Amino acid sequence: MVVSSAALAVALTACSGSGSTSGGGGRGGSDSTGESAAAEDESSTSAGVISLTAARGVLLHYAKVNNEANAVPDPKKIAQVEGGALLQQSQATFTQFSAWSEKEQNSYKVPFYYPVEGAHFYIPRKGAQSVFWVDTRVTGKNIGKDRRRLIAFKRDKSGQGAAWKAVAVGELGKKTPEIQRDGDGFASVLGASDRVGNTELDDLRGLSQDFYLTGGKKAGSRFTDTSAVKDWKRDYAKRADFPDGCVNGTYNPGRTAAETVYGLRTTDGGAVALYDFGVDYVNWAKTDGLQCEAVMRIDNMPAVTDIYLDGRTTSTRLTRSDSLMAMAVVPPSGKRVRVTGYSFQLINAKG
Repeated sequence: MVVSSAALAVALTACSGSGSTSGGGGRGGSDSTGESAAAEDESSTSAGVISLTAARGVLLHYAKVNNEANAVPDPKKIAQVEGGALLQQSQATFTQFSAWSEKEQNSYKVPFYYPVEGAHFYIPRKGAQSVFWVDTRVTGKNIGKDRRRLIAFKRDKSGQGAAWKAVAVGELGKKTPEIQRDGDGFASVLGASDRVGNTELDDLRGLSQDFYLTGGKKAGSRFTDTSAVKDWKRDYAKRADFPDGCVNGTYNPGRTAAETVYGLRTTDGGAVALYDFGVDYVNWAKTDGLQCEAVMRIDNMPAVTDIYLDGRTTSTRLTRSDSLMAMAVVPPSGKRVRVTGYSFQLINAKG
């Protein structure tokens, strides 16, 4: 007999985060009227890395092209407006699209919008890292009334597609601290090597990965036990938990297309961060039981079998690579980091 492996189809459970940011006026940008001339004039000595008017245009263009790409779907078109791990996730979704049900495909093609009305733009001064952020509503059919996202846009100098591309996205709720602005209204962006208290922002990636690799032996004391962290711990605990006892499993370090983190300084001296990390979920058949065979049945995973394994429905060893994008609030001390949410995407499978 072959091993029944229905549980193999459940690798990671996507989770959306909670939190909110408040945006004010000033040259750094909100959608309110009365912005100073400096916010609109990139040649000004107090200008930002992008003008507020241009940033609004970037947001609207991103939603427009994103919808066009989703409708086909078109991996080349989405590459015009996305980069890094976010692009990798979107293109993997398009690769797997044909394995979805008709209902899922139709739902995915429904347009969504990022209105500039009520959006808050966090723009750093010219000379800082060429990244700006937007806290925006998400509207459209079957989308919750108060749903908001935090999006990081990075300048792209490749000459391929838009000059500014979305590189990270997180869901917003009600508990994200206020973003810091200077006297002219500009935000302070942070990079991977910047520290908040005793935590270097790039450490967030490896520490989050640790929950999958060890259950949090290194990271447990550094993070608050939010629902996202509980999900990660549960995935680790159930990595080899299969009803028939004939399948084993483990998580190994994986990689994303970007391996980076983007941060915004908050008024309390802490930070809000968007970052990505990868894990490889490996399963193999046990042969030490009287009723166990040397193959696993994987025909209940069409995205894996149809797309990546050329229709094969059994395997002796299966590796699924996942890209995760998380949002976290880092206190000024760098301790008790709060992961407010995450999403994941299967990006490859081998068997």
